[in-house]
Amino acid sequence: MLRAFAALSLSLLAACVATSHAAAPAPRAQPAAYAASPEDPYGGEEASFVPSQTCAPGETCSFDCDDGHCNFYCAEGSTCNLQCDGGNCRTSCGDGATCNVACDGGQCGTACGNGASCNLECDGGSCAHACAPDASCNLECDGGNCT
Repeated sequence: MLRAFAALSLSLLAACVATSHAAAPAPRAQPAAYAASPEDPYGGEEASFVPSQTCAPGETCSFDCDDGHCNFYCAEGSTCNLQCDGGNCRTSCGDGATCNVACDGGQCGTACGNGASCNLECDGGSCAHACAPDASCNLECDGGNCT
């Protein structure tokens, strides 16, 4: 009787282990798409853009990033006022949105969608815009090496 119980226990254990290894892996969350065109000049692959702060479509938002290295997303039709004090910030400005970015520290990049208006004030230099053909992009650069 003890041998039968041990054999049953081992067979149940083996079945559980086999089932846990055969189970399909949990699906990974797919990154959201942000201002697909044009690509952020400092962003690399679009999938790497994960916003730290987001403004919903049609809303008006103001965001501060005291230490830099923030990613902002302004959805279509929104108005965003963004302050990046440490530099190295990226902004994705959706179609028809208005993005006003003050970058103190330099090395900021913006991607402006169709019909968007992007204004980038770059204190520190090395900032860049990537603008859709019908976007309005304005760049004030203190420090040089801006595109």
